[in-house]
Amino acid sequence: MNVSLITGAGTGIGLATALAFLKSGVAVVGIGRRPDKLDALLKAAGAQADMVATLAIDVTQDDAPERSVALAMSRFGRLDYLVNNAGVGSPKPVHETDDDMLDRSLDLMLRAPFRLTRQALEVMQSGGSIVNVSSTYALLGGLRGGAYSAAKAGL
Repeated sequence: MNVSLITGAGTGIGLATALAFLKSGVAVVGIGRRPDKLDALLKAAGAQADMVATLAIDVTQDDAPERSVALAMSRFGRLDYLVNNAGVGSPKPVHETDDDMLDRSLDLMLRAPFRLTRQALEVMQSGGSIVNVSSTYALLGGLRGGAYSAAKAGL
């Protein structure tokens, strides 16, 4: 059985991705900040809930990559797919973006995926895949792009 690790797995694109993997017979390690959203993933998995492991953690924490990959290895013994999906979608114009918002955006949507990828590569075998979920804002920017566009473009 193949194993996927998905950040932001409790809602939106992450949840849909997790359920698609499960439908294809791929086990899911779902990562997210909110335990209630991860519980919703387990509930949505239904009869396949035994193929799901979850970890409620902020992916920007220093130990998040190690703990996430360790969960995949301890529960399923392998990691085949990494989907860096966690993000926050509230872009603001550059002139309304302070340094704290810039740092939070870059930490969540650029630094965390880089660090998770680095950790995952230590255990992934040949044939594994890594998908980084970006945005059209990475290419188009726009008046509200700001830090969000910068982070997604970097990804």
